[in-house]
Amino acid sequence: MLFTIGVTILVLGVLIFVHELGHFMAAKAVGIEVPRFSIGLGPKMFGFRRGETEYVLSWLPLGGYVKMAGMADEEVTSKLEGGLEKRAPSSRDFEAKPVWARTLVILAGVIMNWLFAIGAFTALAVETGVLEPLVGEVTEGSPAEAAGLQPGDLIRAIDGTAVGEPTHVTLLIQRKPGEPVDILVERDGEMVRLRATPEPVEQYSEIARESLTVGRIGITVGADSTRAVGPVEALGQGWGQTVYWTGTVIRFLKDLVTGRSSVRELGGPIMIGQISGEAARGGIWPLLAFMAVISINLAVLNLLPIPVLDGGHLVFLLIEGVRGRALSLDQRLRWTTAGMVVVVGLMIWAIGNDLMRLFRL
Repeated sequence: MLFTIGVTILVLGVLIFVHELGHFMAAKAVGIEVPRFSIGLGPKMFGFRRGETEYVLSWLPLGGYVKMAGMADEEVTSKLEGGLEKRAPSSRDFEAKPVWARTLVILAGVIMNWLFAIGAFTALAVETGVLEPLVGEVTEGSPAEAAGLQPGDLIRAIDGTAVGEPTHVTLLIQRKPGEPVDILVERDGEMVRLRATPEPVEQYSEIARESLTVGRIGITVGADSTRAVGPVEALGQGWGQTVYWTGTVIRFLKDLVTGRSSVRELGGPIMIGQISGEAARGGIWPLLAFMAVISINLAVLNLLPIPVLDGGHLVFLLIEGVRGRALSLDQRLRWTTAGMVVVVGLMIWAIGNDLMRLFRL
């Protein structure tokens, strides 16, 4: 238990730090005053001051923030800190900077999360090699056989989505039960396009705590197909993995809206902790791969157009760019407060799912 808790704190702490460091560096680069850099939310546990910035660790380990002078939601974050300090407007305020500078500052956090993922996947490829999505066995009478898949085929794409490892193939096929999928394979140095219809199969999901219908085509992929790669190809693998997992998160959110995925599949810090502990027991490289995936999740979720998240701030900036003037401070504060209520509600829902999974309810 202590091991899992420690790993969870490490994983979330590193990823939150990476995200907030992006905001911090961009703010400093464009001349915005940064009074506080916080890992965690709520009142300060402990910290220190260097220059104009106070660096703190706060009591609630569910996020973090960079407090920028003159930002519309400064009142909200100040309430989280336990008080609101009145100050005179300054040329170094967030709101005093041009739209392009503020947009860069807001985007910097998710950019850092993506860069972390690229770096992690690149290091993983250099250290462990690349497990290629090479077809092993093809089940007789299966959709794969009917489509013309053969042992030794190297799967390059599913429905136009590039795949770089066996897991990609499995996940993309699973989400299309009973629906035709286009499969691009490399065979004897040539590209061959095939089409298969995954057969629907009932599979119990420990995450959703219910049986889900998934697609299968009757192949094994990736057995004994690991190969070593150099730094340049590894970087390409890092980029490709990051693009793939970004698309996977976006597809999952879309599936939630359309009902293809269950809201019971949403997970929170407890589920992250459980998977982090399992990954860490496998060694540093499985843990790093998991951290890369979580980093991508944080990047995508932060871009949702919900006030208080980065995506909400980008919506405010877009409105300002179109109108030629910003929404009033009161309007932005109201929307930011509402956004915080939504985010807290989602966190409670996710933690509730975690507890139901933990106690098998």
